[in-house]
Amino acid sequence: MSPEDEVAFFRALEPMGLTLLPEIVPAGLQPAPVTGDLAKAIEGTSYYLAAERLAPVEVREIERGPNRGSLEVDEIRSPVIHYERSVREGQELRSGRLWAELVVSGDTRENVGKSEAFRQLFERIRTYLKRFRRSQPIGVFIGPGAARLFQMGVKLRGAGRKGEMYRPFR
Repeated sequence: MSPEDEVAFFRALEPMGLTLLPEIVPAGLQPAPVTGDLAKAIEGTSYYLAAERLAPVEVREIERGPNRGSLEVDEIRSPVIHYERSVREGQELRSGRLWAELVVSGDTRENVGKSEAFRQLFERIRTYLKRFRRSQPIGVFIGPGAARLFQMGVKLRGAGRKGEMYRPFR
């Protein structure tokens, strides 16, 4: 997603009543409602889109490491979607990612599955993203702004050290 695709994506999320939390949550931080203006203001790369109207977001304190004392979201028990932003590095646009834990595996006595309302919310978001162009090779949805960047010579690359090159399919 290009920055303009991200603004359009956040505007599409506005009516869903989601809030945005950073991956590492400072103590006392109030989540911000997802709006198109918020997409222009955020600077980090990894966030959670939280559906707090469906269930509370559960957090736990980080006990070790450089982020000790901060909070981290329990993505198994909380109604959250992990959102990694697409990052532009010079003449390359690295792909982002949306991910949610919908199916609980392991000991199901402790881990209760996500609600049907959360599954439907995730499906609405997935349906919105499927309107974007598909990539060649298959596997990535490319927004209209990213497709325009590709036409201007910006390379579209998968995330990671050896990210695969993509191009718009249609």
